[in-house]
This record gives sequence, structure tokens and C-alpha cells, in this order.
Amino acid sequence: MPQLQEDFQSAVWRVLEAVMFENWLRFYFISEKPDAPEGPDGEKPLFLAIPEKGMERIAELYPHLQPLALDMNGKELSFESSQRAVCSFVLDHVDGKTMPRDTAGTIFNSSTFQVQMQLFNAWVQMHEDQLDQGFVEFGAWRKLFNQWRESPGATELAGKLALSVSGTSVSKSTVQ
Repeated sequence: MPQLQEDFQSAVWRVLEAVMFENWLRFYFISEKPDAPEGPDGEKPLFLAIPEKGMERIAELYPHLQPLALDMNGKELSFESSQRAVCSFVLDHVDGKTMPRDTAGTIFNSSTFQVQMQLFNAWVQMHEDQLDQGFVEFGAWRKLFNQWRESPGATELAGKLALSVSGTSVSKSTVQ
């Protein structure tokens, strides 16, 4: 693989890792504050509540991802706040540090990243019950996802996602 392509794949993985980590944080550390007022939907807002020991483990095992955990801990969660936290983390701690400066936008908009992110989301949905049975450390999440990603079913799904992301998918009505 040419060096430029290898560097791009590495950058995609670094950004995807941030997305995966944020998802992992929400999966295991989501909490409801009992004294929080109900929102417009009648539901109490959800917050990220990482205990002190959890933050210590993150600092020990994933110091490069710790700023994301620190930024999100104790804050109300929403799709927008999660997206903003990941984007800010990538811009502040990845772009220009572990990949060339001003590469983040290219990565976020690339079909390669979009396919990998959709694969990860599919993996989480497919394995939610298994992941919910007990705490699974983030390194294990990465390993399990990578193993699944190498499976024939995931490879096939990746191919289909790549076609749909690139806009070259053919609808059934076109074929008939």
C-alpha cells in the first residue's frame, strides 16, 4: 500500500477511535440525575457520569483519549453534544498531532470513514445485548469490533455500504 494511502487509513482509524470511545463512554457511563428537571419531552436528561476510578483507568490505559472523557464527564448528553465533543476532540487533539494538520474535515467527509463508522454502528446494534451483559473495557471493544470487521458478513456489509456511500448503488427498479 502506498505511504499516502497508509497514512490516510491510519488517520481514518484515529478519528474512528474517537467516535468509538465516545460511544463506549455513553454505553457504560450514562446516568440520570434524580434532581434534574424533566425536559420538554417529559423525560429527565441523561448525563455522562464516569466514576473517579474509571477516569483513573482511562488516564492509565488511554491517555490519548482522556481529554474526550474529561470534556464529556458530568455533562448532559444529546446527539449534538456528543457530535460536538468528538469533533472538538479530533480538532484539538488529533488533527495536526497524529495526522497532518487540516486533515480532519477530509477524514470526516470521506467515504472510507463513513463506511467504517456505519460498520461500527451496525456492530454495536448487533452486539448490544452481549455488550450489555457486563462491563467490557474499551480495548476489548476495539478488539471485538476489529475481529467482527474481518468476518465475511462484515466484509460483505462494508462492500454494500461503500456502494451506497459513493452513490453508485443500483436500485431494484433500475435493474427490473
